[in-house]
Amino acid sequence: MKILAIGDFHGEFPAKLSKKLKKEEFDLIIGIGDYTGIKEWRSYILEYFRLIKKGKQAPSAEEYFGKKRFSALLKKDTKAAKKVLLTLDELEKPCFYIFGNGDDEWYNYPFDIKQLKPKKSKRNFLKRLKNMKEINYGFGNYKGISFIGFGGYMDVLSNYDLRKTEELEKYKRALKRLKTSRKKFLNILKKTKKERIFVLHYPPKGIFDIIREKGNPYSGKSAGISFFTEAIIKYKPRLVFCGHMHEYQGVKKLGKTLVVNPGEAARGRAAIIDYPEDKKSKIKVRFIR
Repeated sequence: MKILAIGDFHGEFPAKLSKKLKKEEFDLIIGIGDYTGIKEWRSYILEYFRLIKKGKQAPSAEEYFGKKRFSALLKKDTKAAKKVLLTLDELEKPCFYIFGNGDDEWYNYPFDIKQLKPKKSKRNFLKRLKNMKEINYGFGNYKGISFIGFGGYMDVLSNYDLRKTEELEKYKRALKRLKTSRKKFLNILKKTKKERIFVLHYPPKGIFDIIREKGNPYSGKSAGISFFTEAIIKYKPRLVFCGHMHEYQGVKKLGKTLVVNPGEAARGRAAIIDYPEDKKSKIKVRFIR
């Protein structure tokens, strides 16, 4: 079985990448999230983190951009995401996909944050994609293999250094969300007894998780999720996909598990994985750049 792993589009599916993929052979597509999140949001995100780290009150996105500009950017973001998802669907291969932390209003978020509610028009759009199956907070089966999906927004504890003292209640809520998320993930795993492949948006802690982005106030800290690492060590899946961290494209091992970050699709990156049925045979990974 050959798998195309791709994610972190942020509203861009480069024509050059699309052209390359049409020449590739693969049986299944894995979408790792962040179909939305156009580059215009980035200045606000970095400013938000900068102020929070200093213990200051950060403005809302609408306050930062102004009501008119904010409304225009939301429309642009939605249009860009639809184009990305349609391009994926038009590859005419079955696709299991999850969402990323940037895909607000596209998915059901069950872990406390009330503002992360799905928009009906976006959910209806997803239903029209004929080749794509959402496995966010769930799983799908293909050729006897369970693909366990866990994406969407997650709390990165390194972002809460100051909040431990200055915003204790927010920190406690983050811990509660992580505890609930962990329970949900482990419950999904218990329902799958077949061979497993993990499809994650955030990286497991210890693999592709150190922030290296210039200008990011949390540079040098981990954006990894501890219970992902815990589950990988316990359940020993042969293969794990992750994204979120645009600094990376590569493959590493965690115990006996192969962890693949296919790279940022917005920069023309993806990965083709040759996944043999024979468990003794080596999994081969080829990167598209």
